Amino acid sequence: MMKRFLHTVGTFSVLFLALLATAGCSRHNEVEEMVKREVQAISEMRQLGLVEYRVRKIVKADDEGEWYKIGDRKILLSCTAYLKAGLDLTSFDMDDVDVDRLAGRVTVTLPHAVLLSLDIPASEIRQEYDHVTMLRQSFSAEERYTLLRQGEKQIRDSVPSLGILEKAEENAGKFFESVFSKMGFSTVEVTFR
Repeated sequence: MMKRFLHTVGTFSVLFLALLATAGCSRHNEVEEMVKREVQAISEMRQLGLVEYRVRKIVKADDEGEWYKIGDRKILLSCTAYLKAGLDLTSFDMDDVDVDRLAGRVTVTLPHAVLLSLDIPASEIRQEYDHVTMLRQSFSAEERYTLLRQGEKQIRDSVPSLGILEKAEENAGKFFESVFSKMGFSTVEVTFR
């Protein structure tokens, strides 16, 4: 009788351990699938805008003319540019995510932040000052457009010093920490390649 009892207990123990292992594998597969679905959804966004700055730019021209032109002309234009920075996710996939389920840790490797857009709406462009002497012609629409393009280039060139890319990466870290923390990961590490 005791032998039979021990045999039955042993059999139940083996079955219980097998059930626990199966449940653990099932949970592991469930976590992996959740992570894959989330990574796929994020990569399908293609771009992730994380910060927007508004920059005011003054553009001026002082055309005193050539030696054969009498008089001068000056113009001062102001414009407001809207810059959006974030991540280009076109190459983001599961290879960029390392999951350690047992430790409750996930490591995400992201591309560095880039300027996603720079927009200068026509309604935000103003002529602040214009002075043209009598013997000179006013600035043409083409000349004004060229000045605004120069202003846009100056804004693009100043992007690294504005801190917008660093702020976008900081926000990306917070975004991915939030996403994976909600999945139950206790440690989320975000790095940039």
